Amino acid sequence: MDKKIISIALLSIMLVACNNKAPYVPDYEIATGLVIGPEKCRANASENAWLIQFPGPNLANRSYGETIAYNGASYANVVKTYLLPDSAKVSGKKYGFEFYLDGKSAKQGCEVADPMTFDVPGIRPKSIGRIAN
Repeated sequence: MDKKIISIALLSIMLVACNNKAPYVPDYEIATGLVIGPEKCRANASENAWLIQFPGPNLANRSYGETIAYNGASYANVVKTYLLPDSAKVSGKKYGFEFYLDGKSAKQGCEVADPMTFDVPGIRPKSIGRIAN
């Protein structure tokens, strides 16, 4: 009898404690992306933005970025970042991204003779995890 009362009391406390709480909604985006390659604008290659494709809508049915042509191939939902770690700067590799979506950045003056830049939204990665291709 005592066990039943204790069980009911614990269950009641849990229900009251968990009641009316909204689910956690992160302030960042989550998506799987394919690293396409770098833009060509700066003489120092480490200062160029890297292009990332988020193919199709993610779990929240969101799409990011613009459609571009890069090295003869068409990519949809492309964004760019200047903050990609060196370990992730591998064209053709997939990563899981947690990121903050920024707007399109202002056009910048390029230092190379034949620049290749794209007017796509930028992202600030929060975390990146490798996904098997």
